[in-house]
Parts: sequence; structure tokens; C-alpha cells
Amino acid sequence: MTYRVELQLEVDASRDAVFALFATQDGLRRWLDAADLEPRVGGALRVRMRDASASGKVLAIDAPQHASYTWEWTGSRAASPMVVAFDAIDHGARTHVTLRHIGLRTQAELDLHTELWRYWLERFADAVREAARPAPHEVVPS
Repeated sequence: MTYRVELQLEVDASRDAVFALFATQDGLRRWLDAADLEPRVGGALRVRMRDASASGKVLAIDAPQHASYTWEWTGSRAASPMVVAFDAIDHGARTHVTLRHIGLRTQAELDLHTELWRYWLERFADAVREAARPAPHEVVPS
């Protein structure tokens, strides 16, 4: 039996802006501690999240809705790589985001990864809010 994390949030941003945060190297770097990404199917992914790092390959990139990656924590000896997937769906002026982390082997891994992703999705939401702020020199119409 395998377990999976599935978390959702809704943000005040276009789907294109949200997609860029989970499917481009610059976007990932805005909310993760470090990231290297070759944004093409089969391209490499490497991320650092505090003291942990993971690597994988791009499974799919379907702009502006979906990106998924194989996922293996450095030092882990999983029988098969896990998968992390992001989806963005238009919801009026907002975007509905779903994150899935698939392939966890135990309830303890599920609990740990649920808390881990809640933290990182809050940072993701902060990056969305930051991206939506006008630049200091921009004039915002009233």
C-alpha cells in the first residue's frame, strides 16, 4: 500500500503566473531554498528545502496547468521514485492549486510529508502574493 499527500489552495493570481512558480527554475527559486530545473520532459530537477534535498526528472509539463516530477530524497533508498505533481485551474480571477506527493510508503512518511508540504505551500502562497505586488515605481490605477 502506498500513501499520498494531496493539498489544495486558492490564490489571487493568474494561472500563468502560478504555473511559472512551479514549472520554471526561477519560479521554484522564489519559494524553495534552491532549485535547478531543465523544464522539458526528461529534464533534471534538483531542489533544496532546508536541510533536505531531492532530485528527479520532469515527467510532464503542460502549460499553464500541470507539471510533474519524479522525486527522490537524497540518501533515500526507495524501491521506486515518488512523484510530485502540481495543477493550476482557473477559478474566476483566482487560481486553484493542487499539489500531490505520490508514493509514500508508511503512515509516518505521509504525516511527515503532509506537514512538510503545508509549510512549503505557505511559502508558495507568499511567492504568489509577492509576484502580484506592483513594483515600487509602478503606478496602480485607482
